[in-house]
Amino acid sequence: MTTVGEAIQSALSGAGVTSVFGIPGVHTIELFRTFDDHGLDLVVPRHEQGAGFMADGYARVTGKPGVCFLITGPGVTNAMTPVGQAYHDSVPVLVLASETSTSERGKGQGPLHDLPDQRALMSCITSHAGSASTVEDLPGELQKAWDALQRPRPRPVYLGVPHDLLGQECPVPLTLSPAAARPAPAPSELDAAADLLAQARRPVIVLGGGAVDAGREALALADALDAPIALTGNARGTVPSSHPLNLGATLPFAATRGIITKADVVLLVGTQLSDVDVIYTGVPLSFTGSVVRVDTDPAQLSAGTDADVGIVGDASLSLAGLASRLAPGRQGPSGRSTRTEDCPSGAEIVAAGLGAIDWNEQSLGHLPWLEALDRALPVDRVVALDSTQLAYTALHALPIETPRSWLAPYGYGTLGPALPMAIGAKVGRPQAPVVVIAGDGGLLFTVAELATAVDRGMNLPVVIWDNQGYGEIRDSFRRAGMTPVGCDVTAHDILAIGAGFGCAIARAASPDRLQQAVAQAFAMDRPTLIEVVA
Repeated sequence: MTTVGEAIQSALSGAGVTSVFGIPGVHTIELFRTFDDHGLDLVVPRHEQGAGFMADGYARVTGKPGVCFLITGPGVTNAMTPVGQAYHDSVPVLVLASETSTSERGKGQGPLHDLPDQRALMSCITSHAGSASTVEDLPGELQKAWDALQRPRPRPVYLGVPHDLLGQECPVPLTLSPAAARPAPAPSELDAAADLLAQARRPVIVLGGGAVDAGREALALADALDAPIALTGNARGTVPSSHPLNLGATLPFAATRGIITKADVVLLVGTQLSDVDVIYTGVPLSFTGSVVRVDTDPAQLSAGTDADVGIVGDASLSLAGLASRLAPGRQGPSGRSTRTEDCPSGAEIVAAGLGAIDWNEQSLGHLPWLEALDRALPVDRVVALDSTQLAYTALHALPIETPRSWLAPYGYGTLGPALPMAIGAKVGRPQAPVVVIAGDGGLLFTVAELATAVDRGMNLPVVIWDNQGYGEIRDSFRRAGMTPVGCDVTAHDILAIGAGFGCAIARAASPDRLQQAVAQAFAMDRPTLIEVVA
């Protein structure tokens, strides 16, 4: 007999899932019957919040869905923060959870782990929330969830199964159909956009997270137009920091904002123009020329600013279509301004603009530490960042050369995701050099996941910017002319905590020592907790 739990495992394995993140519980043990027989790797966090962040990190670096198995009630609610984060940043995470039994659901009699309506709760932070009330419902509900997970704009998906169904016989094998083809742009929309770009003298391209897999096509178009490329935070790595056309993630900087304002055509690809990307200024980008937008989600074509020409389609296909239409002979007027005449490099913008966006001397002091990290990290680095002061500067100043290698979920803005996201990234790309940048306050949100990294022998440098609590909030109080309250909270001896989990430990009192400690960490068979005293 094949149980429902076994059939779910088989279906996911057959669809290409190789890793599952979760903690087995009394309601989900049937999801783990003969688990090893299906070629699935179970990554066990110390908290379901860690499971959600790990699945998110895995999905970001691989482009494949991250999968969580969660228990009814607290397992699901514990994971809601990372699911909310994945929804905010359009990351495909499948939450497959047990629910209250069919005989007890909806009766309000208080059975173990009961929620009034678990599916409705999850529907607020997922693109699809389904529930299988019977074994017969399961094939259709599982396929609907899988289809929703792979929509053109990926987002988390929830599927609940009453726990009493998981051990029942599954009468038919469960299989999942492959994802639909990427949405192709309409030729008429490409033609209209190409006509605008062909006549542009000062074109600019802005790439968002929706363009993360379209770097090659974006550079081909940029080369044809001699157009600079600016990146949102979620697009870092889409094109290499070292490329001469890359302005970097410098949308808050005066130089980049000026280039965009003066452009006669701006091409926006896969971005909703979030205020997070200009957070230091509080002022939206200004467009005086025409705006062309590319997105798989039609609603995004008017997010932040309306498009003069909108293209609904996959970023790679759309950019390739535009580049083909801008072949020699259609590359625009002879008077087009060239990038070399008008635009500095991203590194030059950062170097000249740190003070221009009202960063203080403390922020300028981050640069030597980031330069040391840059020297210590291999080119194919994967960087997972928490909400901490050093990481905010790193967003603009630390080079990144490869796509799907920058994990900085600042839009949702919770504390604690960096460590578990890095673990998920390491599961997804085990040979990649992965590094964590977190603050001492943020690390405590998910510090238990150090044990998971130790269990799996991950050579993971965990760099802790120790400013004795919530340093950025402390500074915000002071900038507002207020006395800080509730900010001086820390671990007191964070290295002792790391050693207790089985980590190697180091203290970096200088950038050179940080460089040495990070380089040594990659040679270890366990994570290294590196404290930097800010």
